[in-house]
Amino acid sequence: MWVKVPPPIKPLSIRLLQQGCGNRPFFHIVVAPTDDRCVSHGVEQLGVFDPMANERGERLLALNVDRFKYYMAGGAWLRSSLAMLLGTAGVVPIHPHAYTLAWKARQRQLEKEKNEEKQAAAASAS
Repeated sequence: MWVKVPPPIKPLSIRLLQQGCGNRPFFHIVVAPTDDRCVSHGVEQLGVFDPMANERGERLLALNVDRFKYYMAGGAWLRSSLAMLLGTAGVVPIHPHAYTLAWKARQRQLEKEKNEEKQAAAASAS
């Protein structure tokens, strides 16, 4: 008697899929098999992200939270770029790398301000 073995279930990941063009990017938040490096559409689209600021300076994110929770409960992996985005939006805990990036940006800003103060002091002294 032959036993039919079901095909192995591929682990899924939730990731950003870039649409649009180079000067006007637009991202779909999709569920895709983890081993697919070149995803054209994914298993299901969970939302969209528009990184270009609109006239009020807002970057828009739309997410189907119920389906997102369903896939996360099912063991789907969350890619780090999307984890940082959703952490900033308050959907998931903030990704540790986001803290590192914010700290580095703050250090660059402080260094820039310090250099500007030195230049202003040197200009006023001469």
